[in-house]
Amino acid sequence: MDVFRNPDLVTEGTAELGAEIDLSAEPGRSDLHDPSQRRRVEQQVTSIPGVLAVRLVPGFDREVDELHVVTSPERGPKATVRDVQTVLLARCGVNIDHRVISVVQLDERQLLPAAGRVRLLQVATVQSGKGLSAEVALAFDDEEARGSAEGAATSAGYVRSVARATLAAFNELIATDLTLELRDAAIVAVGGQELAVAVIELRDARGEELRSGTALVKEPAADAIARSVLAALNRTVETSGA
Repeated sequence: MDVFRNPDLVTEGTAELGAEIDLSAEPGRSDLHDPSQRRRVEQQVTSIPGVLAVRLVPGFDREVDELHVVTSPERGPKATVRDVQTVLLARCGVNIDHRVISVVQLDERQLLPAAGRVRLLQVATVQSGKGLSAEVALAFDDEEARGSAEGAATSAGYVRSVARATLAAFNELIATDLTLELRDAAIVAVGGQELAVAVIELRDARGEELRSGTALVKEPAADAIARSVLAALNRTVETSGA
């Protein structure tokens, strides 16, 4: 893993983008202390080719105190910093100092490093007739997000609804250009213990990757299901084409 911080760049004027990015959107003033607006700005950065994930820390004396960018190796850190500055200024009206931007380059098997800091807050399920709804609350640093999903009021429907709600909450919480899809989720018996298992597919422009995660059912089953999904986002099972 390569880490690049505070590049020696000339920041006067508008940096030229090294990647093809649409800058036609009109910039608007963003309140970066508002979680929803901050996520919108983060999502603009993830639209830059090669950017996998973004974490923005707003400031008080300046708009941005820290901006952490996770990228694939296809673009250099200096080029990424220039692209980030240009996109934020053109699309969001945010003029950011290059010294607050840190770029971490990861290899193909190290996507979603932020998943390890996502915490499970709550899982709730409600059954109504033959249907079931699940809601999951997650936290990342000082932010929280909720996701929901519906399914059949069966054992399999219960597990999959909780797993899909966990993915929905994760997508709300973490800005990434990856598409996350639940392949399967189940509770199985292994060695006399119940184990929640989740398999997640991650897709981007470069291909797809499968990950699995497990959690012992020592707590309510719904909590274990949600934890297995979060574990899957930290564990690579197979990389397509590897």
